[in-house]
Amino acid sequence: MTDLQKFPDRFVERIKEILPKEEWEEFFIKATEPLPKTIRVSSNGSPDPAWQLKKVSSIPEAFFIERQNRDELPLGKTLEHFSGQIYIASLSSLLAVKVLDPHPKEKIMDLAAAPGSKTTFIADLMQNTGCLVCNEPSSSRSAKLASNLDRMGVMNNVVLQNDGSILNNFIDQEFDRILLDAPCSSEGYGRKDSDFFAKMWSESKIFEAAKLQKKLIVSAFEMLRSEGIMVYSTCTSAPEENEAVVEHLLEKFPEAELLPIDLGDIPHTKGLNKFFDQEFNPQISKNVCRLWPHLQTDTWNSETFFLAKIQKKSPLSRVPPNKHLIKNTTRIYKKNQSATVLTYLAKTFGIDRDHFTKKILLERNGDVFLTTKDAAQFAAKNPHRRCGLPIMDKNKNITSQFALHYGSLATKNFITISEPEKERWLAGYDLPVSISNEEIKDGQEILVRYEDLCLGNGKVQNGGMKLKNKLDRNLVF
Repeated sequence: MTDLQKFPDRFVERIKEILPKEEWEEFFIKATEPLPKTIRVSSNGSPDPAWQLKKVSSIPEAFFIERQNRDELPLGKTLEHFSGQIYIASLSSLLAVKVLDPHPKEKIMDLAAAPGSKTTFIADLMQNTGCLVCNEPSSSRSAKLASNLDRMGVMNNVVLQNDGSILNNFIDQEFDRILLDAPCSSEGYGRKDSDFFAKMWSESKIFEAAKLQKKLIVSAFEMLRSEGIMVYSTCTSAPEENEAVVEHLLEKFPEAELLPIDLGDIPHTKGLNKFFDQEFNPQISKNVCRLWPHLQTDTWNSETFFLAKIQKKSPLSRVPPNKHLIKNTTRIYKKNQSATVLTYLAKTFGIDRDHFTKKILLERNGDVFLTTKDAAQFAAKNPHRRCGLPIMDKNKNITSQFALHYGSLATKNFITISEPEKERWLAGYDLPVSISNEEIKDGQEILVRYEDLCLGNGKVQNGGMKLKNKLDRNLVF
């Protein structure tokens, strides 16, 4: 028997109203059971052969992972994580992206994007093409999002830092797909912290979250183009944050249509017809899906999660968006300006300019970014925090992000380091070196490689006897 004392009485009452009696005990046992470690392997990723990876239902890119040295070497400090070959992510967040079904060259928005597990997966499925707008209102979380985008080499992104509930006032009906993994009462967090229900859960948080969610789902729907698709998700069981929010959208917009969701062999339940005295639209109970911690198989194990897929049948009659009257400091480079930068990279590191075909360079506050045409065009018209992958700083030195994702293509001005040197380098230390090449002077930028990976960039000092570590401090172990 499970100990119900760690769950508030009101939470227990709510779950018993949702689940059949024969599932109560198993749910309360599993609701605080730690989640298994899962990763997503990026499209260009190559996991360590020593890792024990087990496939997951319906998400080919995701795996359960076991490692013999996990205590000595945390997964977040492996080279695979450092270089963006893997992302540590929950299965439910990845599933929301699979249900969204992104395609290359589309215009997609992730309305509540931080810390980036879903956003970077969307970018991967888009093959880094088109335009991926990712919004996060919190400054600190927005910075974390940008860091993860850089680590994964995402260049088709435009990062916004706005209140998502009013973003529809400034952006038109232009997105092919929108993901709204809404801020919620976070019952799924109980599998990360077993004290969550006893110390952090409250019914008042459900009601407060639902108010915001209704504003967010309306905002998202208004920014969809005609026939565009939106996925709404939460990591909570509360019907006020799930069925009631979807019903609010359907009642407000006749143009909204719920679509069926095919989860394959992932165990789940459909939506609710009724919760206490509140009844829901039959189309909701038929089409939305719920995942539960106690519905586990050998290939699926997740927290509580809710999913709804909605299509916009026709455009809305609405007032044109009110664009901010704020000076946009983003400047798209002209062909001759881009040629100057790419020629420098080719001459300095021997990186062929063909690797940047159909890419756009833009400058914001002195920093240079690499992005796509579609992302650059959106950034030029809308206030944003940043756009693309940073490749040069204000002093026109290459960035760690450029080195990580393009340094392995270099044919000159790189140095290969040993295993002990790699450990010191990733810890942020300078390296003693001996560079005898007369063409390499103090101040010369050098790429640092270990085996087939580039681990960042440095600068030659002391007459070729020292390599100054220029690795971005966010990347230092």
